[in-house]
Amino acid sequence: MAGGKISPRQKMINMMYLVLTAMLALNVSAEILKAFYLVESSMVKAGANIDSKNADIMMAFQKQMKNQPEKTKPFYEKAKEAEKITKEFVTYVEDLKTKITTNDGKITEPEEIRAKDGQLVNRDNIEQHAYLMISNEGPKKGLELKGRVNDTRDALLKLLAPFKPLANEAKRIGDQTDLRAIDPEGTAKSWESELFEHSPQAAVVTLLTKIQNDAKNTEAEILTALFSGITADDMSFDMLVAKFIPDKSAVSLGEQFTADVILTAYDSKQTNKVVINGTEYQMENGVVKYTANPNSAGDFTVKGYIEVAGKDGVKPYEFESTYSVFKGEASISADKMNVLYIGLDNPITIAIPGKNPNDVKASISGAGSLINKGGGKYIARVTRRGDIKIVVTVTENGKSKTYQAPFRVRSIPKPEAKLGTLESGTHSTGVIAAQPGVYGTLGEGFAYEGVKYSINSYLIVYSPRRGDAVMINGQGTALPPQAKSIMSRMKSGDRIIIDNIQATGPDGKRALMPVVITAR
Repeated sequence: MAGGKISPRQKMINMMYLVLTAMLALNVSAEILKAFYLVESSMVKAGANIDSKNADIMMAFQKQMKNQPEKTKPFYEKAKEAEKITKEFVTYVEDLKTKITTNDGKITEPEEIRAKDGQLVNRDNIEQHAYLMISNEGPKKGLELKGRVNDTRDALLKLLAPFKPLANEAKRIGDQTDLRAIDPEGTAKSWESELFEHSPQAAVVTLLTKIQNDAKNTEAEILTALFSGITADDMSFDMLVAKFIPDKSAVSLGEQFTADVILTAYDSKQTNKVVINGTEYQMENGVVKYTANPNSAGDFTVKGYIEVAGKDGVKPYEFESTYSVFKGEASISADKMNVLYIGLDNPITIAIPGKNPNDVKASISGAGSLINKGGGKYIARVTRRGDIKIVVTVTENGKSKTYQAPFRVRSIPKPEAKLGTLESGTHSTGVIAAQPGVYGTLGEGFAYEGVKYSINSYLIVYSPRRGDAVMINGQGTALPPQAKSIMSRMKSGDRIIIDNIQATGPDGKRALMPVVITAR
């Protein structure tokens, strides 16, 4: 079309070509601007899902405060700080969005800000926010935002600093979080110029919404880490208790006394030194088998200590117990120590040396009943907390003699929920994917074996590190197919929260604590 004389007809064709090209450019621009609006709408919904998930974690904190207030309080206080820091930052960014869309307050009518379809009226404007955010003549809100982003990130990460067991988690969150504002390398442009210079208003508002979600996601990571810190299995417990557990509290003269010395929550990777009555023993699988052969009747004391290596060096944990040796007295002992549990069949053995079990009569003095199973074996069923006595009467030569033994009646401990074999914490994606369902147990430390809770219902919240949260309702132990599919695709940083767990056990219906699993 260049060179030579151009006819009027050719001029018209050229003009129409230019007009058509301009119209096509406008159409592409409109589609791109609409795409920004759709992305922004999706991000707003994602932000609401993150808010809901964070609210669930805070609710779990509140439940844990009722069960273990002293242990939970330091983590809960930091969680509330995280909530406050994030809320202030999100509000600050929301105010910035308002200033941008209203031209710093000059536009007041809603219909002048957003059209009926929800899109911004001035979505293609690139000047109003540039003055506000990066112009040397303006208030330089972009530079201020950069500082607020980095300050908020540092403030959230600092909340984990008081808890040494969470140091690795704090580093991981710091490395992976998108909440950061850093000037790009290899260019003279600043972070704020990259975001706000020559960008249409629709893109800027979308970017600011993303920054809000980055803060909410970082808050979620911090809350999850703090919640897992309550039960971190790294020897940072409030108490480590040494237990001396005899098979029975009294033996006959000539009978061998046997007891187990155990350290609850022991570390299988440690070799613990155990000293009992001045003699050193070697612990195996967390247990020392102690035996004694008393040669006279009376009371005997067993005491000693277990050495445990922790963060602060080796520390001894002391224990002390007594047992009695008697001649011909009645022996009444619970097979599961001297505690009876409401709702369970508590096995009891009653024996009097030299006496026929058929000549022995036994009963409970208190709220409960005793069922004779024969051969000196009984089942005790109790109904109310407190102390009771088992009364034994033996008749010989027409004369009756009575013996009594006190027992404590307790409720069944609060059951624990697990995802398969996994407790709350960080686990590999392969291990998570292999878990078949949700289970309720009383834990390995409970004296009675085989006491199980049937899972009735629960809510699974899948929270990917990037993307929208997914909620799945489950019933029964087996995981729903959708949950199994999600677990097989989890990536590092993704989380599964199992909440609202309802189960039924021997003591009726119980609500179980949530399980929070993070993939690594």
